[in-house]
Parts: sequence; C-alpha cells; structure tokens
Amino acid sequence: MKSFLNRYSIAIFIISLLSTNLIAAQQEGNLKIESSESIKNIVAKKRAHNKNTTKVKGYRIQIFFGSEQGAYKAREEFNTLFPDAYLKIENFPPDWKVRVGNYKTQLAADRALVEIKENFGGAIVLAELIDVQRD
Repeated sequence: MKSFLNRYSIAIFIISLLSTNLIAAQQEGNLKIESSESIKNIVAKKRAHNKNTTKVKGYRIQIFFGSEQGAYKAREEFNTLFPDAYLKIENFPPDWKVRVGNYKTQLAADRALVEIKENFGGAIVLAELIDVQRD
C-alpha cells in the first residue's frame, strides 16, 4: 500500500512540476518577422492580380426559375421589397432565372435567404461567381 501511495505522490509531484514550468514559460515578448525579397515580390504580384479580378467564388439566391413573364414579374416584386439589392435576370432557353445578391460566404447567403423566403418560398442558395465589391 505504501508503494502505491509513493508512486501516486511522485506522479502528482511530476505533473505539478511540469505544469508550473509550462505556465512560467509563457512570457510576453517581441516578435520580428523577416521575409526574403522573393516572398515580397510574390505578395506584390498577388496584390496586383487581385486588383484586376472582377469575379470571385461566392453565392447568390435564385428566387425564380421559369417563363420570361414570370421572371420580370419576380424582378418587379423583388425590387419593390428590396430596392437596394443586386439582381440579375438570365435566359437559359427556354427558361429564365432571377438571381439576387453577391454573398461572399454561404452563411451570409443563408441569413439573407431566411428573409427572402418570406416572399419567395422557392428561393435557394447557389454557388456562383460573384462580382467583387471594391471599397
């Protein structure tokens, strides 16, 4: 029984010693990051490329799929309810699609979908290339 208690005591001592060292090792300090010229050139090229990019992967909400007359009716109804939102009508013969929004994430599109579904019950979120919003 004594050997069991001794082993248990030693184990607790070692664990407390290690945890004390880990806590003491976390100190504040300064970190200086140096990068080579080749890395800086790559970053500069990527930034220049991004300035010329007009489309990125994102999401839109499709509120209508069907006839031309239905598409224009859906557009008018949507513009009345959401006058500032982006909207586009596309023709994929013989059908027409009305898609709205430029959402960078699916979460943002899903949040908007909740509000849009109140008036457009068949609305769905679709992955699509969206227009880049420049600040």
